[in-house]
Amino acid sequence: YLAAVAIYTVSLLFSFASSLIVLRTLGDPDVGLFTSTYLGYWLVGLAMLAIGMVASFLTSNLTVAYVFGAVFNLPLIFAYYINKARLDVFDFGQAGSEAHNWTLSLTARPWSIQQQLSDFARGVPTLSGFVYFGAIVVVMLYLSMILIGRRHWSRGNTAFTTGLHYLVRVVSLGVVMLGLFALSQRIGLHYDMTYEKLTSLSPHTVELLDKLETKRPVRIDAFISPEVPEAYVQTRLNLINMLKEMQAVGGKNINLVIHETKRFGEEATLADERFRITAKKVTTEERGAFADNFIFLGVAFRCGLSPVTVPFFDRGTPVEYELIRSIRTVAQQQRKTVGVLTTDAQLYGQFNMQSMTPGRNWPIIDELEKQYEVVRIDPQQPIDTKEIDVLLAVQPSSLGPPEMDNFIAAIKTGLPTAIFEDPAPLLTPGVPATSAPRQSSSRMSMMMMGRQQSPPKGDINKLWSLLGVDFLPDTIVWQKYNPYPKFSQFPDEFVFIDEGAGVDEPFNPAEPISSGLQQVLFPFPGSVRKLSTEKVLKITPLAKTADKATGTIPMQMIRQGIRTPTNETYVLAVRIRGQIETPAPQEKPEDGQPEDDKPEDDKPEDGQPEDGKAKEAKMVKSTIDVVLTADVDMLSPAFFEIREKGDMPEIGIHFEFDNVTFVLNVLDELAGDSDFLEIRKRRRKHRTLTQIQDRTEAAREASTKTVEEAREQFKQNRQDVEKELTDRIQELQKEMNDKHLDMQEIIRRVGIVQRHGQKRMDAKIEQLEQKKDKKIQRIDTQLSNEIEEVQNSYRMWAVLLPPIPPLALACVVFFVRRSREREGISQTRLR
Repeated sequence: YLAAVAIYTVSLLFSFASSLIVLRTLGDPDVGLFTSTYLGYWLVGLAMLAIGMVASFLTSNLTVAYVFGAVFNLPLIFAYYINKARLDVFDFGQAGSEAHNWTLSLTARPWSIQQQLSDFARGVPTLSGFVYFGAIVVVMLYLSMILIGRRHWSRGNTAFTTGLHYLVRVVSLGVVMLGLFALSQRIGLHYDMTYEKLTSLSPHTVELLDKLETKRPVRIDAFISPEVPEAYVQTRLNLINMLKEMQAVGGKNINLVIHETKRFGEEATLADERFRITAKKVTTEERGAFADNFIFLGVAFRCGLSPVTVPFFDRGTPVEYELIRSIRTVAQQQRKTVGVLTTDAQLYGQFNMQSMTPGRNWPIIDELEKQYEVVRIDPQQPIDTKEIDVLLAVQPSSLGPPEMDNFIAAIKTGLPTAIFEDPAPLLTPGVPATSAPRQSSSRMSMMMMGRQQSPPKGDINKLWSLLGVDFLPDTIVWQKYNPYPKFSQFPDEFVFIDEGAGVDEPFNPAEPISSGLQQVLFPFPGSVRKLSTEKVLKITPLAKTADKATGTIPMQMIRQGIRTPTNETYVLAVRIRGQIETPAPQEKPEDGQPEDDKPEDDKPEDGQPEDGKAKEAKMVKSTIDVVLTADVDMLSPAFFEIREKGDMPEIGIHFEFDNVTFVLNVLDELAGDSDFLEIRKRRRKHRTLTQIQDRTEAAREASTKTVEEAREQFKQNRQDVEKELTDRIQELQKEMNDKHLDMQEIIRRVGIVQRHGQKRMDAKIEQLEQKKDKKIQRIDTQLSNEIEEVQNSYRMWAVLLPPIPPLALACVVFFVRRSREREGISQTRLR
């Protein structure tokens, strides 16, 4: 057995070294992940060799022994494909009582070789995996020893008794090994060998799982397609890794079932009927051609009466964050409350009178509802600050005078508030600019009664004075920096904040809101400056521009494109904290008591001012905590869609915006719910074959350039054909005018020529268009062939290279042995 293991180990080492060399030439592979995978292969070989040893001792025929060895290994392989036996009792109980959902899952998959190998292939060697393969080796070698020694057994009843005795021994050893395997699974000891820690949970996630308190386990049903397009491989891998890690860390509190779901399989029916999870159509590029696929990447969470479903994890979805947030939500943990101030920025969808359907909410509302209790706050009434934990105010400059006073009064009480104010909300239709008139609250009345005067606006300067900042209402910041040269249409008013802009710390690393951010895009933002005030307020910048190639431009001059650089640093978001003193609210007199009915001792004498103590008693101190962002466009629906889609390499898009992360960080920090701040910022980097990607990208860029040239050529040819017809008609008109023909005759002849010319022109244009389409199709086919050629060439080297080192070593050994065999032999005998 050890001899066979040695041969297998050396062969595997050759494969390991050769494959690693190939991957090194193609990119920067994760050696930890690579080593863990080959470690799994080695353990599988140890187990299968031990099983083969048993087969070899059952017969002296080599062919029969081979067949026996294959048959004995089959159960451990096909156990992976045994469908789960599932018994569900759903919604058991009377109406109005608590619904119960018990599920009994019986599966043979933990005992399969593929299941144990999958952990090593993910870069996570597990204690249970070592025990599983070690147990097979121990039992099989012990059985081989028994088979070797059976020739020494006595004949007759004694042999039967001895055989029964050893059978009991083997079964007992197997039971012991099964117990050890079950114990190792419960312990759940594992180690992430990947350099990028692709599988490891963040310490904050582990802490949340450890603190998870629930009366019953959280049942997680993951419906995942067994095969996905190349663009979704990393997402599928991240999802499976995170689910398994959370199950391992959560222990008895997490009950995970991963369903391999095909589009028209039984699992797909279960996902649709039970959880409303359906296959999503995704369009991806494969070998130069676009293809549509229907895949499942959905997860359902259940624990009591509050199920949570994530229908689909797209490429940009932060997997770890979505999973742990859903687990905590479904476990019925106490949630905090976010109040959304009602302004002219309609974050909630408005009812469509034409289609008689409700409008869609802004994605920020849907995102907050996954974590918080979200309520609307009407500023026409005094705001009850005790009912909410944080207030979200988008474009508060659109508030009326009484609403503005109520809003400012709420901030004075110390209510944490997130303010998004934009001097030019050009990407969010319906949101008025800071300096624009207020929208009427009754559009229907405007339609019925005609134009009405805009309602008055509150004085936003009161708010800036309270916060100790200066906010220019009609001035936009610009910065000449675009990290995406392929998108040259981005104007300078699209302010990208990242380290590439030339600023050392574009995001404040000392603030939890902004630390760890990579890039945030502020379209057409304003700026915030600190006022010289005696108020003790700490104003901390969160995001700022560079101090070169920057400036401001009035909103009215954007279309003119005249920009004068100031080369100053502009702050786009700040956090304002500190204590302020405000007059105490006057207590309302009791019923039947006039306001001036005070005790005589409390009233000052005529002509005498109140003493200092009385004045001090009428002032109260409060600690304010406000985050002010000089942009509203940054939380527009487009950024949520970009975050969900993630990178789209098939069309050359690799956006890295952290807009959604920034907004959610603001609200979490103000609400005092910092559990997800670090989890949300975490990024997992998969190492790819950069050489193949570079060559593929070069071929794709050349193809795109050729296609654009073909389209431009078609456009030019079409213009030439149209110009030719126009010139012909003009010549005809001039010729007939020179002959002094009747106007009606001229019109008739010109019409005939125009109709015939139009037909010829249409036919020629159609030919040109067909020629263009064929050329584009030929270019796409060529691109597909080039990509396939690149992949096949590297694949060929990956196959041919591994056998070369052992063959070279075999040749060396052969010639060395031949030379040693000839030592001391005379040349005459060699002849």
